[in-house]
Amino acid sequence: MRGVRSTEQGIRVVDLVATPADGVRVSVASSGICGSDLHLASFGPSSVTLGHEFCGRLDDGTPVAVLPIVACGRCERCLAGDDQQCASVLGAMYGISLDGGLADEAWVDPRCATALPPGLPLDQACLVEPIAVALHGINRAGVVSGMRVLVIGAGPIGLCTIAAARSIGASVDLVAHRPRRIDAGERLGAGTAIETGYDIVLEAAGKQGSMDTAIELVRPGGTISILGNFWDPVALGLGFQLKEVTLLPSFTYGHHHGMSEFEDAVRVLGATPDLAETIITHRFSLDDAAEAFRVAGDRSTDAIKVVIDP
Repeated sequence: MRGVRSTEQGIRVVDLVATPADGVRVSVASSGICGSDLHLASFGPSSVTLGHEFCGRLDDGTPVAVLPIVACGRCERCLAGDDQQCASVLGAMYGISLDGGLADEAWVDPRCATALPPGLPLDQACLVEPIAVALHGINRAGVVSGMRVLVIGAGPIGLCTIAAARSIGASVDLVAHRPRRIDAGERLGAGTAIETGYDIVLEAAGKQGSMDTAIELVRPGGTISILGNFWDPVALGLGFQLKEVTLLPSFTYGHHHGMSEFEDAVRVLGATPDLAETIITHRFSLDDAAEAFRVAGDRSTDAIKVVIDP
């Protein structure tokens, strides 16, 4: 079998010996490249197969999306129902610390194989994972129908956040700067006539400037939910304190009112037929993984989501 790894020569497709593990085999149908994959690749060689946004079929033909977190189920946070805060989470994530889905096949814990409904195109289901990230952020922030919500950043997470927030009846505006991504947000129903005094701002860019904009545009007493990854420290400033803003970091996904956010993401994908066509701008074969990573990391390509179909 083949898998994508970061090597001394950069991103390479390497031949791997299939070693069945405890769990079920997923024959991968599609796997998305996330911004965190680009960061991981920049850290240098790794013995782990990349890819945490993936889907495929079990040996019996069942189509599944793979939840990439293998929660221990025993620690205090797991017992409290907050799987995303599991004490061993960073050591038990497919594509991060366990072999992931940028490969012909992957072996996963049976609890992580989420069955997909009939009719949902399998080549779109790699988006279930980023949609679940978006749902966790809006659920943490308390977004409900009728709220005025602002999304900052129109990368894959920001665009999935628009779809997720609109699926529960929120009014959504978008701050973005690149024309293709602004068009994508408008296609998903976001407004671009920016006002002030938003109930909730969903920050999905992970930049100092985006945080400054969030503080400027949220209403006093409002909430900023952090969905973007901040790889560098960020300053908040006096305006944050003067407005008494609530700041809510968000990491992956868990449960909301007893429902798995990963499973709820399947609903959002099915209810938003334009989402995959809007977000997925480039597709490559597994053999072309190095080029796929180059395109995903090159701003001049104007890629939004790059997907590999083995």
